[in-house]
Amino acid sequence: MFLLASALVLAVSAWLFSRVAGSLAPTRLNMISWIFYFDLVMQSFVASVLVINGWDNHYVISQVGAEARFRGWLAVQYTMIAMPIGMLLVVFLSGRSTNASLFEWYLSRPIESMLSRRDSFMRLPLYALSGVALLSVAYTFAAIGSVPLAQVIAGGDALALAITRVDASMGFSGNVYVRNFLGYMLTPILAYVSYGYFRQTGSIRDRLWFCAMLVGAFFILTYDLSKAPIVVFALGFLFFHVLADGGVSRKLFFLFGVLAVLLVLAGYAFIGKVTDPIALFSYNSGIGGRIFLSQAAGTYYAFEHFPASREFIGIASMSGLLSDIFGVESSERSSRIIMTIFNPTGVEEGSAAVMNSLFIAEAWANFGLLGVLVAPVYVGIFVQAAFMFFLKARKTPIVLGMFTYLSLKMPITGGFNDFVYAPGLMAIAFMFVTIYLMAVMLKALSRKMRMARIAAQGA
Repeated sequence: MFLLASALVLAVSAWLFSRVAGSLAPTRLNMISWIFYFDLVMQSFVASVLVINGWDNHYVISQVGAEARFRGWLAVQYTMIAMPIGMLLVVFLSGRSTNASLFEWYLSRPIESMLSRRDSFMRLPLYALSGVALLSVAYTFAAIGSVPLAQVIAGGDALALAITRVDASMGFSGNVYVRNFLGYMLTPILAYVSYGYFRQTGSIRDRLWFCAMLVGAFFILTYDLSKAPIVVFALGFLFFHVLADGGVSRKLFFLFGVLAVLLVLAGYAFIGKVTDPIALFSYNSGIGGRIFLSQAAGTYYAFEHFPASREFIGIASMSGLLSDIFGVESSERSSRIIMTIFNPTGVEEGSAAVMNSLFIAEAWANFGLLGVLVAPVYVGIFVQAAFMFFLKARKTPIVLGMFTYLSLKMPITGGFNDFVYAPGLMAIAFMFVTIYLMAVMLKALSRKMRMARIAAQGA
């Protein structure tokens, strides 16, 4: 019964997503189709089928009771339908029935400059911001006191590397805003932006700029020895080519897939110290378990422990500032609380951090049934509004860079809080608006100086 119901849900969900994604073709991957294929189907839906039927045999989910399994399954099925309905609502409000024509129109457009043919006035503030981003990368490692990748190269054992990973992220002694906003978020975006300019001009200057940002992005994305961020970053260039060129060939798609697999294998071999092929490719351990079950485990743990052993959190975990405004005591996010329940020893010794999952888990932990009912529709509206904003925006290297980054970084399996209160995204948007205004001012100043010189020569 559960298998048949899930199959029907998947079919309806795929039909709904085909109307809001523009295209579900793998060679035309975009923000919406990636969410459907990877975040929802691979990292949530498959697990729901395995879990409800008792086929998971997973070291975390095996500790969850039948009621939590059923609630988790039901929440995932609802999300598969309600989220694209929220997206479709945005499409309807824009006067369309699908996104197909808008998506095709965007893909057919060429990359254009922002202010002038060479965008000289945009480059000056962009170079300055790139310098700030690279300095933030250097600051991050200075605050950590080492380069964790060096420990991997030196052959550190799995437990020591796990402690290093958590200490670099949760125990960071420096300014987290510099690390998170200026380093971790900004550097990859600028790598995509500089790649856009390099594609446009092919100049040595833009090549050097892109290479510098590429190296900076590699180091900041591996500062805590996480395997996924660098893989996602590499896949971003596939998305960039889709958005810039209208799609990719099957050969290029295959090459990106192979690259992603090789990067994941290297991460497990050198950081996780897992080399046994059976353990690597088993559906409930290694790579398979990480993608299909481990990423979904937090969903079922949330339904198991909230509110049975922990009270619903409410807004207390969203922001210390919001907690102060509403007069409530600040709380850890549900992903941290769940990890503390599952592995208190690991949290205490610093080898375990959080148990992220589908955003519906945090919505339940925060607001209970109301959160489960509202969150998928709200997140669908949020994501689709962002998608359509970029499709209607000018196709410049800066916009392409931000579009590429957000296409892969929507926190579908991060948490509901990130869709309600996202200071990082607001800070990035503010920075690029500021850069644009600075470039406009520089262009106006240059024009005034040129007119003044002409007037002086005429006199």
